[in-house]
Amino acid sequence: MSEQVTFPDPDPITLERPSIKKYIGYLKFFGPGAIVASITIGQGQLILGPQIGAWAGYTLLWLITLNIGSYIIAYVSCRFTLISGIGVMDLFSVKTKHGWMNWLFIVIMIIFIPIFTASIVTSLGQTLQWIFGRGHYLLWGILFCIFAAFLALVGRYKLLEYSQAFFVAVLAIGALITLISLKPDLIKIIPHFFTIWDAPSDFPSWVYNDYPSVTKTPISLYMLGYLGTLTITIITLIGYTGWLKVKKWGIFKNEDNPEEFSQQLFKYFKRDGKINYLPSDGKIKPLLKPIAVDLFIAFIIVSLVSAAYMIVGAILLADNHILPEDTRLVQNQLIIFTYLANWLKPLFQISVFFALFGTVYSGFEAATRMLYETVGNLSPRIRKMPYKRFMFYLLVYLLVTGIPLAIMMYYGLSVLLMLSLTLMFVGVIGVILYGIGVVSITQKVLPKQYALGRIGIAISIIGIILLLIPFIYLL
Repeated sequence: MSEQVTFPDPDPITLERPSIKKYIGYLKFFGPGAIVASITIGQGQLILGPQIGAWAGYTLLWLITLNIGSYIIAYVSCRFTLISGIGVMDLFSVKTKHGWMNWLFIVIMIIFIPIFTASIVTSLGQTLQWIFGRGHYLLWGILFCIFAAFLALVGRYKLLEYSQAFFVAVLAIGALITLISLKPDLIKIIPHFFTIWDAPSDFPSWVYNDYPSVTKTPISLYMLGYLGTLTITIITLIGYTGWLKVKKWGIFKNEDNPEEFSQQLFKYFKRDGKINYLPSDGKIKPLLKPIAVDLFIAFIIVSLVSAAYMIVGAILLADNHILPEDTRLVQNQLIIFTYLANWLKPLFQISVFFALFGTVYSGFEAATRMLYETVGNLSPRIRKMPYKRFMFYLLVYLLVTGIPLAIMMYYGLSVLLMLSLTLMFVGVIGVILYGIGVVSITQKVLPKQYALGRIGIAISIIGIILLLIPFIYLL
């Protein structure tokens, strides 16, 4: 390969004049965003969203607005890889002392992803036990998590994309139909998307009386945990840069082996200490269109569904003094669907199953992709390892560690507390650190003509600040 690369021609549709046909055609770019939306809308939105709406009303809707910060970080991250051809974590492995950023994320994953596995075993198992009316939920959860692991190992990426888009559609349509039927007062609700100074100081008295286990977790931790369910976590942020190669977007468009191409470019960078293989005057804006469209659609879906579940929780669950809790994570939300008609109970059960199974299925792929990108240049042996073999080893670790944790949750370890802690580290703290690092290397490593302009830097900094706001409530 020549040490000078040229940018490929962009997708023809991005060069067309504005028209309805053009914008409908943009829907074909919705791919990795479907995986992001599926992971996001799954367990966190099903459980924490309605629960927070039930005890906090509309006051915490502004957390959904803050989530745009993670999408800004995702765009800057993907922009860097689409232009340079180098993975962000590859750069961190040589631009941070001893690759400390990579090691930090590896430690976070080793500690918290088994907790996520355990919580999904619990909630998915409870759902299946509820649907079929028999069997122990732990057995159901373990069996279907193993099935999801099998699908992740043998399935192709396209199957993952299409299935996640379907799962997201089923759950989203049900929640939005229920919300519309309630005819909420939008004039009263909309201001709460912007009142970031407003947060409840305590739980309502009925929560203390009827759900004492819920009050064991501080409200500030619930807020950070819920923001973590909304964000593009470090799992999907880093995994996304791997999916760019699979999709052959940006600089990878005409490459037969995008991974090998990326590693060759990284070798040039390590040899020269800078990126000097890019054309001096490349037109990159059309090449960035796919990720802009994909992330925009994912953000809109996640925001609408998240708002729907929180608002429906505030209207239906609060009036009936009902909360999702450790022993009944999904059953207590049946009222959300059966408000319209009792015959919708099976639809709710099916949609919940799809959402949770979609989360674990896509989560296994995303976690593998994330660690593969993170560990690759710390260990040449792993970089040379076939991706599916790496996935097999990781899934064995997750099941071996996650199943015992699920059993501990059965004997009293709080699912909601563990989930909130996991989401705080994976979805907020990790994302903020990653965002700071991405903005820094974008400005330091990319040639000047490809770095962010003043407006881009300002928007990136604002995105990071938005994710820091909930930490004020820990004080």
